[in-house]
Amino acid sequence: MQEKKGGKNPEKPRLLLGEDDIVTINVIKRILKDAYILDTANNGLEAVKIAKVNNFDAFLIDIGLPGHMNGIQITKKNKEIKDNKNKPYIAITAYAMATDKENILSQGLTHYISKPFKFSDLIKLIEGAVKKQH
Repeated sequence: MQEKKGGKNPEKPRLLLGEDDIVTINVIKRILKDAYILDTANNGLEAVKIAKVNNFDAFLIDIGLPGHMNGIQITKKNKEIKDNKNKPYIAITAYAMATDKENILSQGLTHYISKPFKFSDLIKLIEGAVKKQH
């Protein structure tokens, strides 16, 4: 976890990944390392705390995070922070039914990808979401 206050890196967009599975974290770090700065949070409370003191271009959120807050609750809390309200919130989830996707997107997340995913699909999704912010 990185916890640094500051603005955007003009060369690399900054993302927050809320994920508790270390394998998933390491895979996502590896595939995004050249194009993005990636901070991580292992649970909902940590994700909200980090989002309050940092400026992110987008959020990657595991919907099924254990503990006090799931991904939907994290998204709602982070959107209460003025600068985070209109940012992309990308659900990365094992919930893969069509009704799951509809439900997740109706709860405030802006994008969705189900596990397992192709690396190219994740990269394309993030690129499209972040590009709209700039």
